[in-house]
Amino acid sequence: MSPETRGYTVLIVEDEDTLRQACSDVLDAFGYRVLLAANGEEAVQVVRAQGEQIDCVLLDLTMPGMNGAAAYAQMRKIKPDLRVLVTSGHDVEDALRHFPKGSAFEYIQKPYSIYELHRRLQELLTSPASSNEA
Repeated sequence: MSPETRGYTVLIVEDEDTLRQACSDVLDAFGYRVLLAANGEEAVQVVRAQGEQIDCVLLDLTMPGMNGAAAYAQMRKIKPDLRVLVTSGHDVEDALRHFPKGSAFEYIQKPYSIYELHRRLQELLTSPASSNEA
């Protein structure tokens, strides 16, 4: 367990069951509290119900139904200061095209290592709230 991550809650939004569970297991081992959502609609419901407890969202961009960009917009309406780490197999320029200009989030491209994920989450969670822009 990492002292820098103990107590932080991360919502993992990923439509691939195996990847969602693997991320959950890894983040749990690093000391994060983990919430799960299989799609954008579930993510919005979780943020609506537990938003005050969520410190960060690991958000897949490409999902059936409500995609990551649409879920991001809805979650930020509920919790405007929500920190988001968007993930996708697309490069960052392609991912940015899905979001309105000025959207505040960080980006990590799939595939990523567990250590890279942990490092990026640590940076996002410990940075000033206004500086987390892509």
